[in-house]
Amino acid sequence: MRARKNRGSAVRERLASRPALRAPAALGWASVAGLAFSAATARAAEPSAKKDDAETVVVTGTRTPENVQRATVKTDIVTRAEADRRGATNVAEALATQPGLQVNPGSYGFLGGVSALQIQGFDRDRVLILEDGERVVGDVGGAIDLAAIPTADLDRIEVVTGPTSSLYGSAALGGVVNVITAPPRTPGFGARARAEYRSLNGVVLQGNASGKRAEALGPLREPWIGLDANYTRLDGVERTPGLPDLRIPETHRRMVGLRAGARLTDTMDVRLRMRAFRDRLDGIESEKRPTLEERFVTDLPQQTDRYTLHVIHVTKLPRGASLRLTMGRQQFDNFTAKDRRNSPIDERRDRDHRMQSFEAIATVPEGTRTWVAGTRFEAEHFQQSLTRTVSTSTVPVTTSGPEVVPLTFGVAAFYAQLSWKLAPTLTVMPGVRTELHSRYGESVAPRLAASWQLADTLIVRASGGRGFRAPSAKELGFVFDHSFYGYRIDGNRDLYPEKSWGVNADATWAPLEGGTLRGSVFYNWVEDLIDLDLGNGVFDGGVATYSYTNFGRARTAGGQVDTRFKATSWLTAESSYAYTWTRDDVNEQPLPGRPPHSVTSALRVEPGWKLEMYVRARVVTDAFLDADRRSPGFQTVDVRLARTLWPRSQAYVGALNLLDVRQDPGRTGDTRPPLGRILYVGLRAELPWEE
Repeated sequence: MRARKNRGSAVRERLASRPALRAPAALGWASVAGLAFSAATARAAEPSAKKDDAETVVVTGTRTPENVQRATVKTDIVTRAEADRRGATNVAEALATQPGLQVNPGSYGFLGGVSALQIQGFDRDRVLILEDGERVVGDVGGAIDLAAIPTADLDRIEVVTGPTSSLYGSAALGGVVNVITAPPRTPGFGARARAEYRSLNGVVLQGNASGKRAEALGPLREPWIGLDANYTRLDGVERTPGLPDLRIPETHRRMVGLRAGARLTDTMDVRLRMRAFRDRLDGIESEKRPTLEERFVTDLPQQTDRYTLHVIHVTKLPRGASLRLTMGRQQFDNFTAKDRRNSPIDERRDRDHRMQSFEAIATVPEGTRTWVAGTRFEAEHFQQSLTRTVSTSTVPVTTSGPEVVPLTFGVAAFYAQLSWKLAPTLTVMPGVRTELHSRYGESVAPRLAASWQLADTLIVRASGGRGFRAPSAKELGFVFDHSFYGYRIDGNRDLYPEKSWGVNADATWAPLEGGTLRGSVFYNWVEDLIDLDLGNGVFDGGVATYSYTNFGRARTAGGQVDTRFKATSWLTAESSYAYTWTRDDVNEQPLPGRPPHSVTSALRVEPGWKLEMYVRARVVTDAFLDADRRSPGFQTVDVRLARTLWPRSQAYVGALNLLDVRQDPGRTGDTRPPLGRILYVGLRAELPWEE
């Protein structure tokens, strides 16, 4: 979101560190053909039971289990099976072609820039990322890196659009993404493994093993345990042939996890989840020095260690009521460095982020009414230090100190929601959340949602509510000194939360058992947006100092049309068109990097002989960057062909970005895929093998 006019354009060119959202190309004939094909299959569709949809239960939109087709708040899901068909190894890849979303590592310059998410024109820390209902900490540049969350232990991903601060508090202006795991569903031993080889010497290894007893084990009833592991690697991508410089760093990602649970009594259930992540990226840059024959090479290592621990205790109370207690601890340790080869002149930044949380949620059904009430307490600590060695007239001197002043703050939240079935086909759901922040004081976020089942084949939903986002630790205390480039950035401890109002409505029509048509619209008003105030820098000795301030105002609006038809038992087609309009009311122009149009089409074919073919195409239009520039649009096509070898196993080959659309690293605002085409071949299998 943009800064005020005056003096801004020249400074923006110098602020290379500031991530800007971008976007892509003209609507292509391929997606238009996909829409036409879906319409044609609608006429040919045969009745087919949608068993998966009928049995799918979602929880993110209301914090109570609901059937996805009849949920009061619209919730989109990406199952593990669908993520596999999309060729995904992490959450970023699973959502990269999800209708209505924009996910692209090119939006943030690749890692150190991140694969972050954009919903309804909101991006970075204005979209809340959850794992099993718990907020993920450890943002990079204000955004959670979705590529750092593997699909090794994934059950499904739930996506709720629109303000949801009434349930989840800060950062849920644009929506919520909840990455959900699940315990074993049946007693006995189970295992799942995946091995894959990719372009750029890419390796993907994922595995799970779980066991569940039908009988008691001492005081534990139906105990279960699950072990999860993930490893991925990818070569770096060179910037210029013949030079050591890397445009994309070499990447290694690891995760190990333990999940366990048991019933303590007939009414008490306890679950434990522990995970450890390590992401390592090794970049290289070089430069020609007049005094050296060979190029001067600098290594650019980045490493992130993240640890999570969550304990969940559920007590079933009389008359269907329940009490859920959650305790959590997250630890995020990250460093980035510039290691100049054969030179002591180096620097390293260390970032530490900690969060402890406790949450209690009570659910009380009462006839046609269901009450949900909860309270949540969080304590967070963030600090960033800089260690730098510089040359002096005598010997190199190393200094170390805080670059971001250590920050500690706490949050206490109280929320309540009522789901009231006024009639068999009409449900209203008012709710409100009050959040007390140790630094900013009180924020109140109400929401009202309703759903009306007009017919067996038609449901209409509407919701309106308030969103808010508390300033991040970076915005409060960040000190980024680039005086040698002519500027520095200071944090601002006087910031206060951003606030928004948003309305959403959608209608879903299922005229045939094998077909669905859905339309949705949204409108959001946002005020007190936090951004660098580039128009009011303080100049001293040729160096401009800028800080974060609350001054932005913006609006976003748009709509989406989705179709899905199962033409026959072996052919399924999907198409979606999404439109997003944005307005920066301070600068009287669109918000940068928000592509207005995108079309997604998918075709799944199961012709027999145990074969499955999946094709997914996406077209994204170009987007406004500033008065003189637009980001390029693009098309991508993903293809996957799989054959079942034995029950619950597949050998497969595929391609991500088959058309090999590539980002131009020298072009500002280019969000086309940085990696280009990725080919892969793999094998996955599950135990037990019986159907």
